[in-house]
Amino acid sequence: MDVAIIRDGEFSVAGVVSIVSQRFRGRVETLDAVFERGSSDAPIQIFCSSLLSNQQVRRVRKALEICGGEKLFVFPKRNAKSISRLKDLGFKDFFAPPVNGNALRSVITKCLNRRTEQSWADLDPATHTALKKSLATFETCFARARRGEPLPMEDIQLSAKYIRHATRLGSFNAWIDALAEHHNYSFRHCMFVAGSLTHFAHAIGLPGPDIQQLATGGLVHDIGKSAIPLRILDKTGKLSGAEWQLIRKHPTLSGQILRRGNALDAGTISAALDHHEKLDGTGYPNGLSGAEISDCARLTAIADVYSALIDIRPYRATMSSRQALDLMATFEGHLDMRLFDAFRDFASEAR
Repeated sequence: MDVAIIRDGEFSVAGVVSIVSQRFRGRVETLDAVFERGSSDAPIQIFCSSLLSNQQVRRVRKALEICGGEKLFVFPKRNAKSISRLKDLGFKDFFAPPVNGNALRSVITKCLNRRTEQSWADLDPATHTALKKSLATFETCFARARRGEPLPMEDIQLSAKYIRHATRLGSFNAWIDALAEHHNYSFRHCMFVAGSLTHFAHAIGLPGPDIQQLATGGLVHDIGKSAIPLRILDKTGKLSGAEWQLIRKHPTLSGQILRRGNALDAGTISAALDHHEKLDGTGYPNGLSGAEISDCARLTAIADVYSALIDIRPYRATMSSRQALDLMATFEGHLDMRLFDAFRDFASEAR
């Protein structure tokens, strides 16, 4: 559960629910229900109340005292009295109709991510460092790619080194769990892939340079998505034909970005450019088949599919590791089954 939408009285929260449910897991409850239970366990609470009456102020103040987590406020309409009383409660930011959905979702995302990133401090030092450094590198990479600038190669290689070190020492389960609640989907997915690849590589005894290459490839394999609008990347409904065609361009865009003044090896570029290719030639963007697809791309394809299937998304049920692996076992012609069988043995034991 990400968000509790807490309404007071007859406040209609249909619009807020519609905005929140597009990206987050949420529930609606009344202030009375919160009082009866004695708390709200959601990490984010959105209070929907006008604060016009003294009674409303007292009720909201009581709820603020017993609820943990981050607090946001939505008024039924913009009102100077409510705004003043909100400041008296120690808050200044609020939303009022017409609520900007993108702005509200952005604030919720930042609040959730801040809590998740703070929780990394409780992890072992190697994992904490790898996640923290990789997030900074990932955000810089996406920003530079959007501006057409070269990527920060030293930061990328250093982040890959931290990932390699953390996954040698830590558990795959802890890695996935630490990232599961982060709401930058592109970052979370790339780190799922990088972690899947490097934990697997350590398990089968690949040498350090190969693991470094896989960590680097996993971290930047979807860099082409930096050129795709967030309204498409974060869309929860079915993509239109035009939107799907744009999404399918991201491997080509990744290859272009990684070749643009960046000193990256062919295997890392192949991981980004070819991870949606299929052994039978029906993949994209270039319809490669068989020996045309590098081992690095084959491994990245397995980690990419697995990571997407086990991920939590608000618009579909999450698969367990076993369900994902059972489904992937039917992907002959798509995945390299020899590599997949080894990955399946590893992931079955890890998860």
